[in-house]
Amino acid sequence: MPKYDGPATIVAGDLEICVEAHLRTHTPGELSSWSGSVRADPSEDFYEVLVSNDVKIRLPDGRTGDIIPGRTTVGSGLLPIHGTGPAPF
Repeated sequence: MPKYDGPATIVAGDLEICVEAHLRTHTPGELSSWSGSVRADPSEDFYEVLVSNDVKIRLPDGRTGDIIPGRTTVGSGLLPIHGTGPAPF
């Protein structure tokens, strides 16, 4: 199954957060589901990401994917994510 481990950027409106992403697809094919987690500096609280209606992950090559952020703990620097639509990797 395809996976991506490396640098990425979480984009929510004008906010951009540099992260280390760990992403995986769950089923093969074009309609595969994908999810994972991203890690940022612990000072990032992800508040704007959590309240935004349009959140994306952007890989270094410019490919993007729409994401839904999961629950996180302030100060952990860790954010679980679930992809919607095609995986960008």
